[in-house]
Amino acid sequence: MVYEIGEYGHYGGFGARINPEKFLERKIKRVREFMKKYNFGSILCLTEPNIAYVTNTTAIIGALAGIGGYRYAILPIEGESILFERCDPAFHIQKQIPYITVKRSVPYSGGVYNSCPLEAQKYLLRAFTEQIKDSLKELKLNNEIIGIDADVPHVVKALESQGLNVNIDGRKIMQEARMVKLPEEQQMFRRLANVLDGCFGVIAKTARPGVPEYEVLGAAARYALSHYVSPDGGYILSGQHTWPKDQSRQCTDRKLRVGDTVVIDLYNYKYFGYCSCYYRTFSIGTAAKDVKETYNEVVTMLIEAEKILKPGITTKDVVEKWKDEIELWSNKPPFIRDERDSLSTFMNNMGHGLGLMTVYDPPFFWRPISLKYPQKLEAGMVIALETQGGTPDNRCGVRIEDMIIITDGGYEVISRWPKEEITELPLY
Repeated sequence: MVYEIGEYGHYGGFGARINPEKFLERKIKRVREFMKKYNFGSILCLTEPNIAYVTNTTAIIGALAGIGGYRYAILPIEGESILFERCDPAFHIQKQIPYITVKRSVPYSGGVYNSCPLEAQKYLLRAFTEQIKDSLKELKLNNEIIGIDADVPHVVKALESQGLNVNIDGRKIMQEARMVKLPEEQQMFRRLANVLDGCFGVIAKTARPGVPEYEVLGAAARYALSHYVSPDGGYILSGQHTWPKDQSRQCTDRKLRVGDTVVIDLYNYKYFGYCSCYYRTFSIGTAAKDVKETYNEVVTMLIEAEKILKPGITTKDVVEKWKDEIELWSNKPPFIRDERDSLSTFMNNMGHGLGLMTVYDPPFFWRPISLKYPQKLEAGMVIALETQGGTPDNRCGVRIEDMIIITDGGYEVISRWPKEEITELPLY
């Protein structure tokens, strides 16, 4: 998140009132606690969530959200974070964020790298690794362990060829550090959820018979942008697309019809880089009896799981509140009939942590994994839980999701659009 200052202007809202330098200090302090635990001298961050975490910057270009290869960062055990950035944004970031070191980056991977001839790729990779080694020498850390937050074989091999002691457990350190959110981060999520409540309010006024899906989703995106939230995801499903849920596209020109069930997911909407995941289901007019019954089954699963949330329980405790995937869907779409099939259900009844520049921070809630490999919940985690189901005739489906903060005494649901009953919208 770039915090604009002075004549650069301000990106408004709650986030602009946080002291960015103090905020970064608190985040880095958390990471360094784990670095000391594992005896790391530095961490090389290649993935965008970790780059953002240790520098207070975020990539605007969507292609950079994972391992884009265009920007990276080094967090030393002492001193300022170093951001390596393309020349143009680097020029501005140097002025806007004076409390980090900014250097020019080299494309070591990603689209630019992959489109170059093989000999050029070798040249770029060598320039990148020499740059990392030189930076560590300046810090007198070139003989210490350097953690790396992604297992990219050609990068690891190239760094080791420079005589660096590389350890891929850097990703474990960053994961552990980012899993529990600081108070400022929790406030970011509360503000984000508040704006998304407003998005659903706009949706409730826009979704009417004859209105195409893209117009409904567009209205939500416009509202989000006007409140400093970047709509970098989201989708709308209506009618027959709601079961099994058709996530092959964001929206279509299908016009809503009387009696339609409409499922909307406002995922990857970002406030200062912090990501959302928030489902609600609507009915165009009065919902049919079987839709209401299905909705009640789905929301009951969600509420029963939420009731037990508190620090110390595990993801296993949560998913045990949900039925087995084979029991639910062996004889109806999506036809989950054995253990192998069940491994394809990772976006059905599930839950996940929310984070900075990522919709998937730990922990992860999913029966095929959590029953065998549980993770413990801690105060300060920000999570999303989501459940779904289809009507007995598979005509349509419903899905509901809440954004939740795990608190010292239990939990706080920050997604406030009503969920106890399906929202029935007027016809005009």
